[in-house]
Amino acid sequence: MEENEHVSILTMFQTLKAKTARLLDHVVQAEGLTPLQACVLYHLYQQDAAVGDISDLAVIGQANASSLCKKLEREGFLTRNRREPDRRVVILSLTPKGRMAAEGLQRRLGYFLELVSALPPGTKRELDRGYQVANEMLDYLFEKIKGERDLC
Repeated sequence: MEENEHVSILTMFQTLKAKTARLLDHVVQAEGLTPLQACVLYHLYQQDAAVGDISDLAVIGQANASSLCKKLEREGFLTRNRREPDRRVVILSLTPKGRMAAEGLQRRLGYFLELVSALPPGTKRELDRGYQVANEMLDYLFEKIKGERDLC
């Protein structure tokens, strides 16, 4: 791989991350959330979930997902209940405050959906395909480096 390709992939990842954050930060901050917290609440707005499901959704470790959910619980956005008979499984549900925050997110994000819906059909298909390819590439990279701590 040539040096400019190394810079290119780094720039691509950073650009997507920075532009996404710039676009979404004001939306989620209006509800007093981070983008990751908003993602969790929005998922729970659709259905209750286990902490493990949140770990998979957010692409973070189980311990980090648990900490994230405990913080959301302390702030009054969700409740954590142990499932019977396996008390190790923690089920997350939105509180009324969490439901209101998720509905606020849904309203604000609806504007973005309207804008995307107005794109020509070919452009929407290209965006969808680009997302699928990028996601597959990242899954491939994660699989290849699984278990490696020091990549240098």
